[in-house]
Parts: sequence; C-alpha cells; structure tokens
Amino acid sequence: MDRDWQNISRNDAWVWKPFAWEWWICIQLVLAIVGLLGNLLVMLVIFWPGRRRCATDTLIGALAVADFLTSIFIIPHPIVDMYPDTNAARFYCKIVHTSTLMWISICASIFTLTTISVEKLIAVRYPVWFQRLSTPKRATIAIVCIWIVAFGINTRSLYARYVSNGKCLSSKHSVALFIGVALFLVEYVLPVSVTVIAHVWTICVLRRRRVTALRKAQSLVLQMLLIVVITFIICWTPDQFGFLVFNLGIVPATYLFSPLYRCFVILAFANSCVNPFIYAARIPKFRKALKDMFMRKSGNRGIHSLSAGEGEGAYGNVVSSAQS
Repeated sequence: MDRDWQNISRNDAWVWKPFAWEWWICIQLVLAIVGLLGNLLVMLVIFWPGRRRCATDTLIGALAVADFLTSIFIIPHPIVDMYPDTNAARFYCKIVHTSTLMWISICASIFTLTTISVEKLIAVRYPVWFQRLSTPKRATIAIVCIWIVAFGINTRSLYARYVSNGKCLSSKHSVALFIGVALFLVEYVLPVSVTVIAHVWTICVLRRRRVTALRKAQSLVLQMLLIVVITFIICWTPDQFGFLVFNLGIVPATYLFSPLYRCFVILAFANSCVNPFIYAARIPKFRKALKDMFMRKSGNRGIHSLSAGEGEGAYGNVVSSAQS
C-alpha cells in the first residue's frame, strides 16, 4: 500500500530544475524588458485614439504587436525536469516546453515584415491601384490571415510531443528532420527571398521616378524598412542555419547547449526589441509623436502617420501626387 502511494505521488509530482542566473538568461531578460517597453511605445503611437492610420501604419503596428508578444514569451522561466502523467503535464509539454506560442508570434512577425515589403513594392509600382485598394481594414484582414497561417505552421507541437516516463519527448528523428527543414524553408528562406526581391525591385522602380517629392517621401520609408529587413537577416541567419545543421545531423546534440548556440539565440531574440530604436532614429514623426503623446497632445493630427515622409501622409497624399 505504501509502495503504491509512493508511485502515485511520484507520477503526480512536478520536478523543476534549479533556476540559475546564467549570463544568457540575464541578457535574455534584459532583451525581453527592452522589447516590451519599446514595442509598447510603438503600439501606443500608432493606435493612439484619434490618430489616423494608413495601411502601412497598421502593418507596422501589427509587427510591433508580434514583437511585443515575442518579448513576453522569451522571459526566462523555470524548466520542468520530470513531468507527471497528467493532462496538465501533456498540455504544458506541448505548449510551454516547445515554446509554441513564442514561435507563433515570431512567425507572425516574419510574415508581417514580408507583407510590408510587398505592400511597399505595390505602392511604388502600381500607385493608382494601390491607393484604391489599400485601406487599414484590408490590412487588418491580412494581419488576421498572417496569424492564422503562423498558428497553422506551428501547431506541429500539438501532436509531435508527448509525456513518457516523466520526460517530454518529441517525434521520431525522420519526422523531426522533415519538420526542421520545412520550417527553415517556410519561416526563413521564403520570407527573406521575397523581402529582398521586393526591396530590390522597389529601389529599381524608385530610381526611374521623376517626381522629386514622391521619391523623397517613399525613399524615407524604404530606407527605414530596408534597415529593419537587414537587421532581421543579421539577427536570425546564424540561429536558423545553426538549427538547420543540427537537424541535418552535421553537429551533435551538445551544440544546442554550447555557448555558440546561446549567442545565436540571444542575437535572434534581440531582433524583437530593435525595431523601435530604428523608428526613433529614422523617422522624425515617430519621435515627435512620442513627445506629443507624453505631453498629452494626442489631438495633433499633423503627425498622424508613422510611415509618412516629411509633410505627407504615408501613401495616401504621396500617391495622389503621382497621378498628376
């Protein structure tokens, strides 16, 4: 009877690993806090009541929301060492242990950035068509679709993980290899390729423009977005390629616990908090909007668009000048 009671207690017990403040944990916490505060300011500037927004502003706000959620999910937390054989443990294994929510928000951030790049290309290449069809409402629909796709791609953990003998196990190696390579192509190679092509195409179109005001306004937005894209590539490339070679079996499992991989992960997490600094450095209207917001000047409508060039609404007024 005592032995059965001990087995039940052991099977129903959660065993947590001792939490240690390693150097990467401390840096990760700092990045999470900076990402939370920075992206919160971006969301306040864009979604402040009474402030008008264009489609690009809505997408940039959605990018800030995705990065804000990512910052929440990268906050360090204790790790389970032994799981009980319960439904709660299986749920924790599938959702928390696999960082599913974090990867959903990261995937949404990547796809939103890709959408912004394509939207910018369409605005420059087909200005009249873009002005007629581009609205914040349609941008919101695109954002909802992006999150649905991000959720669908990352639900693999709902069936690929399970609890066995107190451990949270993954799927078979062949399945894990296929999923790892597929995610590398879908979440990294495809978005980066589309984004780079869209920016190169946009630059080529802008060079042929003769309307000085139009080129100046659109070039300011393009420069800012280009910096965001380059930063994303720099931050995520080492981590993505490192995880790819691990899935391919080129490096041993100990690589995932090495200082080099820790550095790659920290660099990837840094991407969730750098965009607000880019906006502040490259967009005077963003700095002015922050100042006015803290000074309670939310009624100022002269700075209504974050993605605008100097003195123009993002694409609405700028594109109108292209029709004349």
